[in-house]
Amino acid sequence: MEQIVRTLQDILVRAIPTLILVIALHWYLKKVLIEPMQRVLAERRKRTEGAVEAAESAVAQAANKMAAYEKALAEARAGIYAGQEENRKRLGTEQAAAVEAARGKAAAQVAAARVEIAAEAEFARAGLAAESDRLAEQIAQAVLAGKN
Repeated sequence: MEQIVRTLQDILVRAIPTLILVIALHWYLKKVLIEPMQRVLAERRKRTEGAVEAAESAVAQAANKMAAYEKALAEARAGIYAGQEENRKRLGTEQAAAVEAARGKAAAQVAAARVEIAAEAEFARAGLAAESDRLAEQIAQAVLAGKN
């Protein structure tokens, strides 16, 4: 057993310089390679997160602008529809007034035509009465002249 312990001591004594070299190499690589790489990666991560936040902000702004545009577009359409409805109502009112004016004019023309027809009928009756009186007188004279 003693020989095993001496052999282990000998191995450990020979391993000490290797252990010191591995520790020194670890410390050197950590300072020279790993820490600068971690700083670069942290800075890249920070820049990437900043770019992502900027992109998200830009997307949010674009969404807000799009919503405002759609709202303005809807309001403009509503205004156009309201204007069209107002024009339709005004046109309907104007057409109703024109129809009413035409009816009034037609009624006035009918009334004037009736008065004219009544006057012509009265004139024709008077003419027929005068003609019938004249014909009656001629007939009476012819009858009386035929008796003689």
